[in-house]
Amino acid sequence: MAKFCTKCGKKLEDGQKCDCDKKEVKEVTEERVVVASATGNDMVNDYISVLKGIFVSPIDTMKNFAKRSKFTLGLIMMVINSLVFGLFVFLFAKEGITGLMTAMYGKTLGSLAGSADVEVKVLFIAALLMMAFFLCLGGLLHLISGPIMKKESDIKRTYALIGASSVLTTVTTLVAIVCVYINFWLMLIVLLVSGVLYMLTTYHGFTELTKVDKNKMAYVFTIAYGITLFVVVYLLPKIFS
Repeated sequence: MAKFCTKCGKKLEDGQKCDCDKKEVKEVTEERVVVASATGNDMVNDYISVLKGIFVSPIDTMKNFAKRSKFTLGLIMMVINSLVFGLFVFLFAKEGITGLMTAMYGKTLGSLAGSADVEVKVLFIAALLMMAFFLCLGGLLHLISGPIMKKESDIKRTYALIGASSVLTTVTTLVAIVCVYINFWLMLIVLLVSGVLYMLTTYHGFTELTKVDKNKMAYVFTIAYGITLFVVVYLLPKIFS
């Protein structure tokens, strides 16, 4: 008497086992791979979109990107920026200091500075400090404007916005890396412009995101930036040392 699989209805011979369970597992695995691939493609496309828009219409770009669904990509953007900053610090420690010492004190001291070995761990320490800056700044902005001031604020949207704004500094830091090998003062100008642009875009973007009164937002940013710089510039280096 013929037997049939109780799950898929396939006709089975005596003693034969149906392989429908294995097929289901394979299909689910393939489906997960497709979804993961699609998600990865979406992240790449989003990053390119932010990269294009952050210089043309930075505030609108950040407003469009500041969504809970973009939280993960926001963190990835911060990591990318942190690694680029770490690379900049590492290369500057090797090459930029030589140019600065040469310009200020002559070739002798410049060559002595250039002969010093710089450990690769400098790159990772600088990257960690930059990541700490982003995380601390975003957390404080959310804390002050949300729980303290009772305004509309969402931590995931805040970090998505911080991440989108960091794309701008990623590009300018790459330009600064090139300037390390060209001219010290040009590099310094690029960094200063980068810092000003980041503060301005983040300020206006977060103001639009939370609807905090513009007069009060100045104090929110001053407090958040002040505490963040104190933690990143003073406290954390002591821990690393």
